[in-house]
Amino acid sequence: MPVTKEDLGRIATAVGYEIPEQDVDDFTTLLERARQTFEAVSAMDDYQPAPDFNLTPRLNVYFPQEAENPLGAWAWRCECAHASPSSTTLEGKTVCLRDNIALAQVPCLLGTESFTGWTPQMDATVATRVLEAGARIAGKAVCENLSRGAVSSGTAALVASGAVDLGIGCDQGGSVRIPAAMCGLYGFKPTFGLVPYTGIASNDASVDFVGPLTRTCLECATLLGVLAGADGLDDRQGAGCPFPGQVPRYADELEASRADGAKGLRIGILKEGLEGAAMNAAVKAKFLAAAKVFKEKLGAAVVEEVSVPMHASSRAIYSVLSKMGNHMGMLGRATGRRQVMLTDLAARKGLPYTPDALGKMSAFSREGLLAGELGWSDYPLVYGKAVNLARRLRDDYDAALRRYDLLVLPTTLRATFPLPVAHMDAGRGMTENTASFNGTGHPALAVPIGFVPSEADPSTMVPCSLQIVGKFWDEMTVLKAAYAWEQTVDWKSF
Repeated sequence: MPVTKEDLGRIATAVGYEIPEQDVDDFTTLLERARQTFEAVSAMDDYQPAPDFNLTPRLNVYFPQEAENPLGAWAWRCECAHASPSSTTLEGKTVCLRDNIALAQVPCLLGTESFTGWTPQMDATVATRVLEAGARIAGKAVCENLSRGAVSSGTAALVASGAVDLGIGCDQGGSVRIPAAMCGLYGFKPTFGLVPYTGIASNDASVDFVGPLTRTCLECATLLGVLAGADGLDDRQGAGCPFPGQVPRYADELEASRADGAKGLRIGILKEGLEGAAMNAAVKAKFLAAAKVFKEKLGAAVVEEVSVPMHASSRAIYSVLSKMGNHMGMLGRATGRRQVMLTDLAARKGLPYTPDALGKMSAFSREGLLAGELGWSDYPLVYGKAVNLARRLRDDYDAALRRYDLLVLPTTLRATFPLPVAHMDAGRGMTENTASFNGTGHPALAVPIGFVPSEADPSTMVPCSLQIVGKFWDEMTVLKAAYAWEQTVDWKSF
């Protein structure tokens, strides 16, 4: 329908402008021209990469029943393998994808009932790469509601239980590293842009990461080597990102270095990473004991405390980026991108959200939407300041990393806990040491280091985790240090 004067009044009110009467006809004509342009582009065919279903057929796609899904970790099952893979790096391995990662012809639930029925038309780059490496994708693993929250993960559950060999998760504040910490796994959030995010539902592009969850460090290095490298589609991949043929041979170098991978390293224990209000005494003690291993058994040149005072403010800075950035994405208003846009997902959301759709969101998702609106309406300048402060935070970590090869800190401040637990309370103490590196982009690896008593039930022992943070594009040093620790210590009895 053509733009009317009533439409013009509604739109002008929304941007806070009262159009003078003498200008109403002119602006109505101008908006009608704009409407025709919008209509013309809306009518065009979309343009997304098309999978070759002859080479990668999707077989046995179905929703698993409770009997074959005892952990409730599978979102959807399928069988997908490449008929002629280009390598055998992952031959014989089964992989699960977090259920915000697109796999064409396999429904994607995104952990929500706010909208349903999205079946992607394209494959995420990471899905394509594991298939080309000879792996079989066995299905999709449940994720948090709209990827908000970080206290549960179907990917981690499936890998830890042995249901699959390898998992690919997404980390917008800790959702690879925190589930890895809870389940005794390795979880790697690589350098910003190293692994392409193409074909994955976004939280906010500035904090989006995708990476491996595995049972061993060598498996983590192997999977990272398959996933990494520019794909020419993800605009997160800037200067420094290698092309696939230039990706370091992480696994080969780990096997060559073995227990010598930490020799001569200078390692800084991040002081502020041990000072949060939620810091659990048993977690702190276990972490400090694990850190000593680098010096006492692995030949590190230095293992000492280092202070980065701004780390104490890092979660607040990240929260502004995440809440205000994600808010615009949830409303379908994210701009400034040069990547593959998941327009079919945006259409499925049925924006604007209805009260029924909002009611079906988790408390985390509703809080994020409301907090984002509060930020943009009452603090419109704070997002830009958070962007600048995140860069300052990166500079501060980089200054420490000029003195040290690696930084270490507990992955989480609290031990994991048996479910169920009040969902919002379960997040306390979980992202204080993880979200900062989403904001800065540094590579960070969660490493299992033993067991500590659960806060909910001290008679129950639960996994504990150490986080290793490295310089930009230096995943190799991070992995070598972790592999040396793994080769020397049996974490399950440490």
